Amino acid sequence: MTPSHASVGAVILAAGSSSRYGALKQLIAIDGEPMARRIVRGALAAGLHPVVVVVGAQSDRVTDCLNNLDVIAVSNPAWGDGMGSSLATGVQALLAQAAPLQSLMVLLADQPAIKVDDLERMLAAHAQRPDRILACQKNGDFGPPCLFPVAYADELMAVSGTQGARALIERHASLVEGFDLPAAFQDIDTPEDYNAWEAARDRPLVDGLD
Repeated sequence: MTPSHASVGAVILAAGSSSRYGALKQLIAIDGEPMARRIVRGALAAGLHPVVVVVGAQSDRVTDCLNNLDVIAVSNPAWGDGMGSSLATGVQALLAQAAPLQSLMVLLADQPAIKVDDLERMLAAHAQRPDRILACQKNGDFGPPCLFPVAYADELMAVSGTQGARALIERHASLVEGFDLPAAFQDIDTPEDYNAWEAARDRPLVDGLD
């Protein structure tokens, strides 16, 4: 963990049932490694700590794939209510850890194109203006990973339904800065998404988005 990132924790959302995919996509193998584990390892390698992973559907299987990683797995029994419930559960668990936090990052478990250096660049950008929200941006749309000053923790713990952190980003639009990270918008929701992502891996990233 690098000292400059020592006060930034992470909440990784891995609770969904992957109904659109038809199988538990958190466990899809990416380079021989479950996707959820890949995302978690990247967060740890970027210096995020503590890291909370929110599990729900088939929670035991997802937790098992995180074996031997320095993370806190938290089960959200209300995961079916939507992403907001899992986000609130994760933030609450993160704040319960002993270390005081300056900020927290929210990530999804189905963004395999995001690399460690992407997260490091986001952390460096946020460190320049730590009082503002930093969210990935593409064509005017904002999405995770997102970085929130800890002052927004109470609002994050109050979210519900399917919107997740989007409600806060919209509510505090004047305090949000966009971060250019096309890989953040390459999430995998269906087998077709996975096949397209695999096919694009050996080409420049922009080609995979055309």
